Order: sequence, then C-alpha cells, then structure tokens
Amino acid sequence: MAFANAQGGVLAVGINDNGEIEGFNKYGINKFNEAQKIVSSYLKPTPICNCEIIEINNVKGEDDKILLYHIEPSMNRVIRNVKDEVYLRQGDSSCKLTYDQIKSLEYDRNETNFENQIVWDSNIEDIDSEVVEVFKKKIDTIDNDISVLKARGYLREVKGDIKFTNAGMLLFGKNPSIYFPCSRLRVIKFEGNDFQTGTSMNIIKEKTFDKNLYKILNEAKEFINSQLREFSYLNKEGVFEKHLEYPEFAWYEGIVNAVTHRDYSNSGEQIIVKIYNNRMEISSPGKLGGFVTLDTMRVKRYSRNPQIARALVEFGIVRELNEGVKRIYKEMYDFNLNEPIYSEPDRNSVLLVLDNDIENRSNINKMANNDSVKHIWNELTYPEQKAIEFIINNSGATREEISNIIGRSKTTAINLLNKLIDKELIVWTGTSKKDVYGKYIIK
Repeated sequence: MAFANAQGGVLAVGINDNGEIEGFNKYGINKFNEAQKIVSSYLKPTPICNCEIIEINNVKGEDDKILLYHIEPSMNRVIRNVKDEVYLRQGDSSCKLTYDQIKSLEYDRNETNFENQIVWDSNIEDIDSEVVEVFKKKIDTIDNDISVLKARGYLREVKGDIKFTNAGMLLFGKNPSIYFPCSRLRVIKFEGNDFQTGTSMNIIKEKTFDKNLYKILNEAKEFINSQLREFSYLNKEGVFEKHLEYPEFAWYEGIVNAVTHRDYSNSGEQIIVKIYNNRMEISSPGKLGGFVTLDTMRVKRYSRNPQIARALVEFGIVRELNEGVKRIYKEMYDFNLNEPIYSEPDRNSVLLVLDNDIENRSNINKMANNDSVKHIWNELTYPEQKAIEFIINNSGATREEISNIIGRSKTTAINLLNKLIDKELIVWTGTSKKDVYGKYIIK
C-alpha cells in the first residue's frame, strides 16, 4: 500500500531485516500461497502488482523460494486497507497518514479536486472587480464579471445563488484569507545569517500578504525588491551602475511557483519567504506534486492546481513548459552565484534556497580603490573582478584556484585569465604553459 501510494517499487518477501534469505520453507506451503493472495485480499482498490517467484538457496543452503512484488504507482486512486487506513512510503519508512494528509494525497491523485469545491459562504459581493478587470483585458473580453468567471468555472450557480469555487476565491476574491486563513504569503527579513529568538530576536522587517493571488504576487514583489541590497559601481563613462543582490527572475519565479503549486488543502501552513544576510529561503506547503522529484523537477512538469496555473498564465505571471525552474538555475549561473538548492525538509513542503555573494561583493567593492587595478576596475566583468580580488589577496593564484573561485570550468578560467593578461593586469610566472606550479600575479 505504501509503495503504491508513493512512486511504486519492489518489495522482497522472504528476506529478513539483516539481509538473510530465509525463504518460505520454515513457514510452509500455506503461508507461501497466502502471501501471493494478500494484496488482493486486504487492499482496496487493488493496486497493479506483479508477484514474481524466485528460486533461491536459503540461509541454510536449502532449495527455497522468495517473492518479489513489483508494485506500480497508483496514478488516480489512493490505496487503502480493509481498516480504511492509508500508508505512504517516505524515505525508508511506511508512514500511516492522518486525515489531513489523506485528503492532501486524494487531491494529489485527483480523487477529490480541491479547486472545484464550492465555497458555500461566498457570494457575488466577494468578487474583486479590479482584478477581474485586469484579467478581462488579458484575455481580451468585454463580457461582465460574472459571465467571465462562470465561463471559466470560477463561479458556480447553486440553487439560484452564485458561489465561488476554491480556485475562484483564491484568484478573484476580495478577501480569500477569510475562507482560507493560510493562503497568505509572509515575508520576514533577518539581521544576520540565522534566526534568533528571545532577547536575541533579530527580525528587522516582517509583512504578510493576504489578498488574492494576483495581488499577493504583485505586492510581495514590490516589497521584497525594497528590502534587497544593491551594489553600485562607477562605470567607465562615469555613471553609477547597479548590481542586484540576486537576479530578480530567480527569487520571483521561486515565489510564483510556490503560489501556483502549493498544497492549498493544507490548512495549517502558509508560504514563507525568509531573507537573511547571505541567502533567501522560500518555503511552500505540500510536497512536490505528481511524480516530480528533486532530481527531475527541471524537466518534468506537473501542476497540482491546474486552474490556478492557467489563470496565472493568462495574467502573464506564470510561464508554461516548465521553463521557470530551468531559468532559475540559468539566472543564478549568469550572476555567478551558487546553484539554487531545492529540498523537501519535512517531506511535506518544498524549500528553495538562493545564496547571494554578499561577502565577495563587499570585498570587491573595496578593491576598486586598489592602485594596481583602479584605472580599469569598472570595465571588468564580475568574474574578472573576483579573480583579481583573489589574486591580490593571496599574492597569486593557480588556474584551479581561479576556476573554483569563479565557479566555472578550468577552460573558462583560463580564457578569463588570458583576457586579464591581454589587459596587462596580470602575468604568468610558470616556466611553461603546462607548469602546474605556476601562478598568476598582478603585473
């Protein structure tokens, strides 16, 4: 059951926890026959499971048998036992699910569609006409608000009354948090690199966004931009240029993905963005949807909330074809920052961590006044500045060290160093080009 409710797998029966092959001889033929029928006898609905008999020698050297159950993932149904219990494979454990966790799994399997459920206390007074007007312009229609939202399935007529669906309320309601208290997005900015409590509390800014999803995304974007640092450089034309702490696309797309794909049936959690001195963390309730894993999320696409995703695409916020995650990686690479880190820390949420380069950028700003390089400093690229800063502070550097410091291949590092030689900033001290002990030093 646990394997079928997760991503399938192979279960061997007849091998003990120590890895010893016990086989079935000691239990008798009846137990062997019973084991082959147990899936269809105790699980509902019966998962797709092929039982393979393997002839082996047991731990005593006797001819014996074990069973291999080849279990397929249950795509559209949650598998239960005769007691109506649900288990899910998480890591190396089969965990019994709570009621809320079972509902979440049902939504994930589309047994119960969260988006289409009716918000029974809602009415047309809940419509945010301002946001609907933006939506109508995007889809190029002049129909009235109710007709548009009914046509898209966001409003339903129930016994003569107009009611929102869950998706409709989250997208076009004036105050969705009345009905979904944890549909909010919370942003917390800290002083330092860790969360301190008590007398050392280090929260310096905090704001919660609790309107509909369109307004949450726009207002949170504006607020976070106001909290991030910029680094100014004087370019060769004498004009100050601004370098951002993070590429805007990376963190904003991370937030968009959280809002679009979070598990809204999880009524106890909200999206949280934490801004530390050296990183940003974006936490979204709900595990990765469908059969997307941490290893495949760059290439596989799955939408837990397809109606919400469709509306945000039409608003021009969400990008289709899974380009968003891939571009987050590319943007961080182009900014010469570490790769984004995705994880599922508690197996029921998705965490995105974006590292900045605050220490290096601060040091590099100071290098602009170094007598050896200040005449050309503002014409250098950021990776070139990192290389020069390392060479000066360490009285020289090898190709491998520059490759590591700029986070690029050795070939890319050599090309960069050759450009710095052409600019007459550094020289090579090795006896030949292949001298592994040679270093680059400031000219």
